[in-house]
Amino acid sequence: LGGAALAFAPSALAAPTVLTPRRVRPRTAAGTLRFRPYYVQEGRGPYFLDWAYASDTKWDAFRSDITATVADGVAISDTAGEERFGINVKWFVEGVGNLFLTADNGGDFYALPPDGQEVDLNLNHELAKSRVLRNRRRLDAFRADGYAPSREVQGHLDMAEGYFEDAARVQGDEARRGALAQTALRYALLGGELLELDRAEQVIARRGPRPFRFGCDARAFYQMNTPELFMDRFTGVFDFAALTYVWTHGGVIGDFERTEGAYNFEFRDAVVRRMQAHGVPVWGRPILWFHHWVTPEWIEAKTFDELKRYTERHVRAMVGRYGDELWGWEIVNEFHDWANDVELNPDQIVELTKFACDVAADVRPSAARLVNNCCPFAEYVQLGQWSGWPDQPARYPQRTPWEFTRDLVEAGVDFTHVGQQMYFPERDLQDIILLLERYEAFRKPVHLSEVGAPGGPTEASVKLDRFDLPEGAYDWHRPWDEDTQADWIEGVYTLAYSKPWIEGVHWFDFADVSAFMPNGGLVRSTERGEPREGYRRLQALQRRWGVGPAKDTAPPPVPGSAPGVGSTGGSTCETC
Repeated sequence: LGGAALAFAPSALAAPTVLTPRRVRPRTAAGTLRFRPYYVQEGRGPYFLDWAYASDTKWDAFRSDITATVADGVAISDTAGEERFGINVKWFVEGVGNLFLTADNGGDFYALPPDGQEVDLNLNHELAKSRVLRNRRRLDAFRADGYAPSREVQGHLDMAEGYFEDAARVQGDEARRGALAQTALRYALLGGELLELDRAEQVIARRGPRPFRFGCDARAFYQMNTPELFMDRFTGVFDFAALTYVWTHGGVIGDFERTEGAYNFEFRDAVVRRMQAHGVPVWGRPILWFHHWVTPEWIEAKTFDELKRYTERHVRAMVGRYGDELWGWEIVNEFHDWANDVELNPDQIVELTKFACDVAADVRPSAARLVNNCCPFAEYVQLGQWSGWPDQPARYPQRTPWEFTRDLVEAGVDFTHVGQQMYFPERDLQDIILLLERYEAFRKPVHLSEVGAPGGPTEASVKLDRFDLPEGAYDWHRPWDEDTQADWIEGVYTLAYSKPWIEGVHWFDFADVSAFMPNGGLVRSTERGEPREGYRRLQALQRRWGVGPAKDTAPPPVPGSAPGVGSTGGSTCETC
């Protein structure tokens, strides 16, 4: 294919269900750009998800007319006015996983062909090119900062370059080209993760220890066999606690405000007191979360003015109760046109967020005011749904979390911290840290506010049909188990700790019984609290970096060593 063809690109999906007049766009359809997959993977699929989305040159998702089918691949012909863009597809790569990957023409992005024309590209080759060239740019930037790649990193990157060169030389045999590109992609993805981790470790070693929060949700206080067992395990690896206040669907700690004005503080206050006794700071979350899981009908029925009046009463009641006892508050959760059961338009969302932050600052100026975002890559923008439910179509154009944060900053919203959830996002580690690096521009401390990954099947979860045995294409590196979860934990925490503007990472949840991700807790049971491998891996990182609750503890005994040798430090757990 000629260079001109490579300049063409995927388009944008159908317009949202309802558009405000000032946001209606003129017709933007052009020719069709198609990315054809060549299935060279082995083993049981699926290899390709029949759904895709487009993103702009800043990597923000936007809604387009993009389609994806297993037979014909990805097609796009209307990018809703975005002249250059990339596409995002879920594609299985052996040894790496079944992940969303971005094709962006090697960083130059695509453009649509003229109206009436169709251009075909090789999906495998475009994915490989985008990753190989990205790795070149990252390596050059790191080297300029004094980085020297390890032999393993350089070897993977060289293999990717070599196979990509072989693929580029193939003419007239797209299947062969696709096979070589797929191998290049595998080495590029693995090499990219190794590159980011190797560089992060060098940065950490050069810089030395720094303040960092190892946090976790505290609802397991009421789920473990005894509060003492919970505190023993919790303080063995965490030094920061999140305490949940939701209107309904409160689970073990109860609904916080099922009836307007009738607050259930009792269960939360007990946790606050216990954490204070152990010197563990607490942050409350969330003050406002308009997801259908937790939003009662009496909230949904309010007009915007009524909602503002309620917000003032609600914020003053919550923030005022604790004064300086809490580190701060999550003011809004997932309000970036995602959790929007109250059906506010984008301007009203910014206004209400600003108002809530102003009230919180008035009550307690020193309290941290965190705005928490979910869905980091914003696939929901293409789906056009609120809260991820097909029966809840978004009535207004949706923003990505980064765009929402930008709008808050530009509107002068008085929030102090950015919170970004990072449940396993079906992306590789390099994508994760690149996404997070975008937030540095706002010059506000960032917390990875909710982080989680599956821990794999357990005997009990399989018998109770709560976790399916792994089959088909695996998510990341191999099927989920304790070791895979621990590897992912170590990778995410290492990358986050290397960035000085990321203040902390908060694992959700402590125990499987309430974990958002399947078997995503760090202890195996609530009866004995046996630590998973991820728990031990976090302790090992703290020892290596000289931070966190386990920084001054000895490692656990080597299997078969004399009893009593080794310690888990803050925890007296005999099974650690």
